[in-house]
Amino acid sequence: MSVTFIVILAILLALILLFLGSPVFVCLGLAGMAGIFLNDIFLGGVGLSVLQTNVFGSVSKTTLVAAPLFILMGEIIFRSGIGADLYTAISRLFYRLPGGLAIATVAASTVFGAMCGVSIAAVATIGVIALPEMLKRGYDPKLAAGSVCAPGALAMLVPPSLLFILYGEVSGASVAKLFTAGILPGFLLAFLMCAYIMVHEIRSPKKKTIKEDVDPLTIKEIVRILLGLWSPLLLIGAVLLSIYIGIATPTESAAIGVFGAYLVAFFKYRNMDWRNFTGTLKQSAKVTSTILIVLVGASIFTQFLNLLRVPDACAGFVISLDISPWITMLMVQLMLLCLGMFVDGASMVLITTPILLPTMLALHWDPIWFGVLMITNINIAVITPPVGLNLYTLAGITKEVNMETILKGTLPYVIVEFIGLLLLIFFPQISLWLPGLMQ
Repeated sequence: MSVTFIVILAILLALILLFLGSPVFVCLGLAGMAGIFLNDIFLGGVGLSVLQTNVFGSVSKTTLVAAPLFILMGEIIFRSGIGADLYTAISRLFYRLPGGLAIATVAASTVFGAMCGVSIAAVATIGVIALPEMLKRGYDPKLAAGSVCAPGALAMLVPPSLLFILYGEVSGASVAKLFTAGILPGFLLAFLMCAYIMVHEIRSPKKKTIKEDVDPLTIKEIVRILLGLWSPLLLIGAVLLSIYIGIATPTESAAIGVFGAYLVAFFKYRNMDWRNFTGTLKQSAKVTSTILIVLVGASIFTQFLNLLRVPDACAGFVISLDISPWITMLMVQLMLLCLGMFVDGASMVLITTPILLPTMLALHWDPIWFGVLMITNINIAVITPPVGLNLYTLAGITKEVNMETILKGTLPYVIVEFIGLLLLIFFPQISLWLPGLMQ
């Protein structure tokens, strides 16, 4: 039995299990073990003898401790009520702009994402406040739904990002540099979304948006609003600055963020009772265990691919095609975009990174840059059906808009994010400038 035949059998098994509705970790784990077993039997390998050691090693690394801590931080922020205050303050700053509430929703989602790093938490927290308010003030339901759904995905790109932690673990890239690399791309996508909203509102023939009869902002009020945002700014600063100036690793900064989030919840909002406290721990444990078991399945499948040198073969094949590296990059991004419509973000990072990274390195592309492109691609995936988690999250928290409205409202943002992805592809320094400043 040849190497090619074993690889085809394993991939077919994974795809069949996936289409039958099996969990991703089952698909990857069983396919990987079957491939390793066939390799040991027919090609004389010893993969099964070291499988247990490799699997344990994949989930026992110190850098992965940051993942459950950032998940816990997101849970605390989600339950604290900080989202309501954040949206109220930011909407006051932007209310006079065309589409001001929608722009405020984008800004609030971006800031909230910079605190929690979980896209569905951003959609649920900001959406439950922003969507009814925009509809009450005459906003187009499609624009309102899209401005909640799409910006929530920025939580995966603006640090701290759980997906950057997973990508860094698989690729060996610095998580601190990945976090830093995501800042400017995150703000670029937020800016493009805000620009789309303003153009949409200016060109819209229907001018039904209700304007608040509120006095113009004064310097004193702006200062008061900014001072009222001390808790989210403190959390963001504590996490990101501690990494950026080099006084803490991503894992240590995650612990700082958890401590700060608990302080805010206990002493500012005073709503962290015993039920909420235990709830944050239980939910964080559930999400963490889900991610880790996917990581176990992915590590088995990755070991199988490495034993048969599949990543190296893919890299050699791409180089032998002798086509433009830019065309190769566009083909890879289109492949990731299609895959993201059917696989969740964490699974996509864990599945595709071991296969694609050798090709990226062979073409002399920076792994930090490629990581940003991959996570940006996943931003698009979570707002496209059939597995667009943000779409279902918004549909689950409101009865004021249906799924059809959500889909129509989100489609323009898919185009906006794709434009942003192209900008990041052709202008790598947007992603690499800030990491280049780090020691």
